[in-house]
Formats: sequence, structure tokens, C-alpha cells
Amino acid sequence: MQAAKLPFSAGLQWVQAAFALFKKQPTALLAITFIINFLSQILIILPLIGLPLFIVSIPISSLIMVTACRSIDHHNKVIPAEWIQPLKKPAVIQRLAIIGFLYASIFVLITFIAFYPTLNALSHEDMQKISRLLSDPESKLTLNDIPSFSISIFQYVLWAALTFLTAITFWNVPQLIGWENMSVKKALFYSLVASWRNKLAFIVYFSVWGILFYVSQYLLTDLLMAIGLPLMLVAFVIQILVMIIAVSMYCGFYSSYIAIFGKPDVRAIQP
Repeated sequence: MQAAKLPFSAGLQWVQAAFALFKKQPTALLAITFIINFLSQILIILPLIGLPLFIVSIPISSLIMVTACRSIDHHNKVIPAEWIQPLKKPAVIQRLAIIGFLYASIFVLITFIAFYPTLNALSHEDMQKISRLLSDPESKLTLNDIPSFSISIFQYVLWAALTFLTAITFWNVPQLIGWENMSVKKALFYSLVASWRNKLAFIVYFSVWGILFYVSQYLLTDLLMAIGLPLMLVAFVIQILVMIIAVSMYCGFYSSYIAIFGKPDVRAIQP
């Protein structure tokens, strides 16, 4: 496989292509996202096995979603039977499970590295309070019980940079495993090389989505409130808009993939 090297403006084109794909089958894509999120919430609340299953499900859900996007792009209609075909290939689910745990472990590690100076400044008792507040829903602790601490701009920038590098490394991995039947190591290598060749496009891509989320959740909310719309109506409009942007961002996984690697052959997706 040859990964194309695209100009930075490709990032904006991926966003435009994502919205164009969403417009083809908005109801179906919203329904798929709702089902995935609903099942994820169920997994999270399961005792003991819930969190591991949720971590495993992330790359699997991503592959199902981009395969649905590929189905809509190719046929201009919804074909649910195609969505799970890549998962029927031997060892694909196991590889995706490894990717899920690997991604979660790296994310925890870079968060710890970026914010270690702040965490190190807290006492053992303070850390216990924070742990109880995050892990125990019935805890009587409130945010007021947590000691104040500061996080520097450098720490935020470091965390953002490491998160960006991690995100682009794993960006195309589920598709490469599910569609091209690559091993975990090979998929990580191809994804990293392809994404790094197009790092400027990805910076533009993520920046555009960040701006869209910020405008929809904050600026637009203030504008609608300023013109006197009821709070419930504003909340409803913003919620719908955020859902559309979030689902379109899922479509961006597909639009960026085909721009870099080309459209996958149908036979490559089938088991």
C-alpha cells in the first residue's frame, strides 16, 4: 500500500467530505452512533468486566462505523450486513482488542507524564480524596473538598502534543486491520507513517473540528440565549447540533482514510 502525501488544505477537504457523507444517510448514521453509545454505556456500568470490555469495544465500534460509511459511500444506501463483515475475518477481533488496550494504556501514560508535576505536589490524602470522588458515585465528597492546584500552559501543550501523536498513530489502524487484514505491528507502522506524512493536514483537520465544537457549544449557545430563546429550546438545538458534528467526525475517519490510501475494494472488506 502506498500512502499519499497531501497538502495541509486536505484537512479541510476531509471535513467537507465527512459532512457530505453524513448528508447521504443522516438518520442511519445517527442511529448507528446512538446504538454504539448506548451499548458503551451499558458496558461501563458492568462490574469488573465492564471497563475492559468497553476498552476493547472502542476500535471495534470504530471499524463498524467506518465500514458503514464505506457502505453508504459505495452504494448510496444502508446495507447493515456489510457493517460486521470485517469482524468475521480470522483474528480481527483479537487484534482490535489488543489495539484497544494499547491505546488506553498509552493515553493513561501520557496523561500521567504531562500532569505528573501537579500530581506529585498533592499529598497522599489529597490523592485519596480525588480517587474517591472519581470512583465512588455515593461519595459525599464535593469539588470543594479537593485542594486547589494549578496546571501550567506547558503541561496542557505537552498533553495536547502527545495526544495528537497518539491519535494519528492509531487513526487508521482499525481499518488497516479489518479491511487489509494487517497484523497489529504492521497496521501501527502503516498508520503512523501515513499520518506523519500528512501531519499538517491532520493539524488542520483537528483544528476545524475543535472550532466547530467550540462554536456550537459556547458561542452559539450565548447567541441563542441573547436573542431570548427559551433555555430548553436552546439546549435541544445545541444537543442536536453537537450530535451531527460528532457523527460527521466519525465520517471523517473514512474520508481521511480514502484520501490517503484510496477506496478499499469490496473484496478486501469481505471475509
